[in-house]
Parts: sequence; structure tokens; C-alpha cells
Amino acid sequence: MKIKFTLSIAILSLVALIGIESCKNDVDIFASGKDVTVIYGLLSAEDAIHKIKVNRIFQGVDAVAVLAQDPSLSEYENIEVSLLEIVDHGFNGMDTLNKWTFSETNVTNKDSGFFYYPNQKVYELEQQLNGSYLYSVQVDKLDGSAIVSATTELVNVTADNMLKKPVGLLHPGPGLSLATTFGQDGEFVLSPSEKITLEVNVPINAKVVDVYLDFSYQERDLNFDLGTVRTLKYYVGQGVVNKVPTEETDVRQIKIDLNPTAFYEFIAANVSVVEEGDDIFQRQPLDVPLTFRFISGGDEFNTFLEVAAPSTSLLETKPEYTNINNGIGLWSSRSFNEEYSKMSENSINYLVGGEITLGRRFCHYTNNDAKSPCYQ
Repeated sequence: MKIKFTLSIAILSLVALIGIESCKNDVDIFASGKDVTVIYGLLSAEDAIHKIKVNRIFQGVDAVAVLAQDPSLSEYENIEVSLLEIVDHGFNGMDTLNKWTFSETNVTNKDSGFFYYPNQKVYELEQQLNGSYLYSVQVDKLDGSAIVSATTELVNVTADNMLKKPVGLLHPGPGLSLATTFGQDGEFVLSPSEKITLEVNVPINAKVVDVYLDFSYQERDLNFDLGTVRTLKYYVGQGVVNKVPTEETDVRQIKIDLNPTAFYEFIAANVSVVEEGDDIFQRQPLDVPLTFRFISGGDEFNTFLEVAAPSTSLLETKPEYTNINNGIGLWSSRSFNEEYSKMSENSINYLVGGEITLGRRFCHYTNNDAKSPCYQ
């Protein structure tokens, strides 16, 4: 029986093996019996330990669901995986500064799914990387076949703060103003603010930035004992630059709108109203309860995600994509950055007594002297 494997199946293998959320063009069919290497790696300059996946596309005559459960069909037993650190001199060429070898290790907590679990082989390297250099992965299958390779720049954050505007938002400033007061029928009414436009500095070599706003609080039980910190992770949105910044002087920003009403609704949907008999005396936001998280991805990573996204038209045929030489997969970089903010007094007041979050017994910061009391 002749088995045909498309790149889409390979990407499905890649997604399931790695757990990715969401590359030569026009690769359609791999010949039966041909060993095709799949590499997935996203380097980060902030990491001291780097883990990547190197597998082969499984082949056989059994059903795909059966083949996917056999690790011997997807994992290599004897290969050499290396990382080269390269300096680019421009017109003067490139030099390799260092070469390190990844070691084999196993993750033992892979979730159940289409592919084998809970144990899977990964390749690990403990090494601090430099955001100014290029990094090339090389896979030698030690069988005389061509080296499988790919090269990437690192996403490199050089600005003091990624969040440029609104000014004064970051701690120790006055904080994020999510609610405001306005006059109505002779009284002042508190309500969520209109949209807040965030202006974000884009790191060097980044194409796309995802922004999250995390809210952290603690619950105090009826014995007045304080519980562990709980964090709600709200997705603000994504920004993509037209041109990737390649040096520190090439300053680029993206603008993303934050909807305060949607943020309060997200909190209300994920924090239950306190009912009679619940062992909850009150809920206390941390003194600095907001964390802006920025996940920035390289150009190749963004292209891969765009190609892998579902088609919006029945007539659209998406091209397959890989940036791996003599193989398939993805080799790129990303960065993770956090910046912290308080909530303005009006923002806390609305959290405590506003219509959307009412009944959840939120209170003011532990050490806040604001006039509105904590829920009692």
C-alpha cells in the first residue's frame, strides 16, 4: 500500500507534538519511505535553557491514528543537533563564533491527545544567547544525508519600557485609569472609561506583538486567612508592523485598543458572585495588581502562524510554508516581557461597587488610604 504524506500532515504532527497554539513553499507530497526531518524551535534571548523538537514524519501502512501513537516512528535514535552562533559582518561575510551541541532529554508530562504521550524526546541546550548574533540549528542524521538546517535572528528588546503610552501608567506612576466619573441627573456616576489606546515599542527583529493584561488578587476567608494569589489573564490584542526593525535606531510602535468594559466583564465572568455560605470574606487586589505581558515574535514565526490560520474562504488555497533547509518546520525567535501597573482610584472604586463586578466582594488595596472602604 502506497502512503502519501502532505506537508499539512507534517504541520499537524508538529503542532500536536509541541503544543504550539496556533517552512520552502509548494511542497505537496513526500515520497513513501523518504526520511523527512521536522524541526520546531523558538529561541529567546531571555532564556538560559533552550528546548527544541526534532522529529521525522511517521510513515507506515496502518491507520494514521495508530502510527501517531508509536514514538519509534517519529523520534530519532542517533542524530547530532547543534547550535551555531554567527556574527554577520554585512558585505564582509559571516563568522561562526561558537558551536554547541544539544543533549537529549525527555518531557514526561505531555497531555493526552492524537500523538504519543506522556513521554516525548526533546533536545536541550543550556546557554545564554546574544541578541546581536544569528543562530543556526544543524541536524546531522549521521547517515551521509544532507544536513538539515535553519538560521534566525533573535527578537531583542532594547527599550527601557515596551509600553510607551499612556504616560504615567507604569508603576510607580498613578496607574491605569479603567473607570471615570461623569455627571448625570445632578449626580456623579462612575462607569468604565472609553477605549484606551496602548502604544507599544516593537523589539528589534520582531514582526508581531501579542499584549495581555493580567489582574491578580487574593481571597480572604471567613477566618480572615489570606489565600494564594490568583491571576486572570486577559488578552488585549495583537499588533503587526509593516517593516521589521533591525537596529536600535529603527524605532517602531504598534497601537492596540484596550476596552475597559470588556476587561471588567472578563473579571466578572471568571470570578463568581459570593453566595450565602461561601467561605469568602473579601477579595483583595494586589498592591500592584496589573501586569502587561508582551509576547513578541519574529518575522518567520508570524508568517508561519498566518499560513497555519484557518482559511476564511472556501475558494482559498493556502500555501504550505517552511523555513527549514532539507526538512520542514519552523525556526524562529520570540521574547517575553512584563511591565507592571497599579489601578487608579476610580478603577478600584468601580471594581468594588460597579455594576459589572458587583457582588464579588472586591476591596481596595491592603495599604490604600482611599476613602471608599474595602468590602466588609
